[in-house]
Amino acid sequence: MAVFHGIYVVNVTPFTADKRVDYAGLDRNIRWLVDQGVHGLIPLGSTGEFASLEDADRRRVLDTVVAAAAGRVPVMAGVSAETTEKTIEHARYAEAAGASSLLVLSPWYYTPDQDEIYGHYQRVAEATSLPVMIYNNPFTSKVDIQAATVARLARLETIKGIKESTGDIRRLTEIRTLTDDGITLFCGWEDMAFESFAAGCTGWVCVIGNILPRAAVELFELVVEQKDLDAGWRLYKRMLPILRFLEYAGKTQKALKHVMDGMGLAGGYCSSPKLPLDPESAARIDALVRAFREG
Repeated sequence: MAVFHGIYVVNVTPFTADKRVDYAGLDRNIRWLVDQGVHGLIPLGSTGEFASLEDADRRRVLDTVVAAAAGRVPVMAGVSAETTEKTIEHARYAEAAGASSLLVLSPWYYTPDQDEIYGHYQRVAEATSLPVMIYNNPFTSKVDIQAATVARLARLETIKGIKESTGDIRRLTEIRTLTDDGITLFCGWEDMAFESFAAGCTGWVCVIGNILPRAAVELFELVVEQKDLDAGWRLYKRMLPILRFLEYAGKTQKALKHVMDGMGLAGGYCSSPKLPLDPESAARIDALVRAFREG
């Protein structure tokens, strides 16, 4: 089995009304997700609002998730930062804290070129012994890690996977071709999971898993493990309205947290300056989730 495999839920970070992290709530969320059968956890990703956290909170969030997971599933720590040195600092902390792997976004604000991107990942990969998953998210970061650069990186010993979030299924084919299937592919786009599994992804960095983890796991089992595309398509078609809302409405964390609160989990508030979910959007996501559950 590949180093990375299955449904990895990118965890929300619940905040209190005064914008402090709700660590007890985070602990409860993680224990629930593990009990639901997910294959892995990712604290401190984009959905986890990592860029809004102080370093001390980043460390404590990771410590909380590792402790709550208690070795039952792997924890892939988000360690992204604007400089390579800071990313390495986070990566070394993650290794010492018991993370099993690292999720690394390219630096973003100064839009590095492809050689600079390669150098960034090379230095991070050499700084720890943990396997690294590249995180390519050009719509958020405004930096696209091109397939040729991924192929160069795949030759490094600890670069083991990529979360591909361009939303372009052709990019998966290009990466597979240029790497000769030498890197594990994970879907990083909510409403492209079915297609990505069919195109060779062996996992999904999954946002919807925060609220419907068993459905995400079932989709993976049907399409990837059982090769039952018909049954997988029927489930995926039911999930699509929620997936599309989460991907395109621009309110991902807000919507997840609203639904989680209604489920008795710790959704809580978002980091500033985000406001709570507006009533119209709340009614919309509630209706979509209800329709899915009613089948």
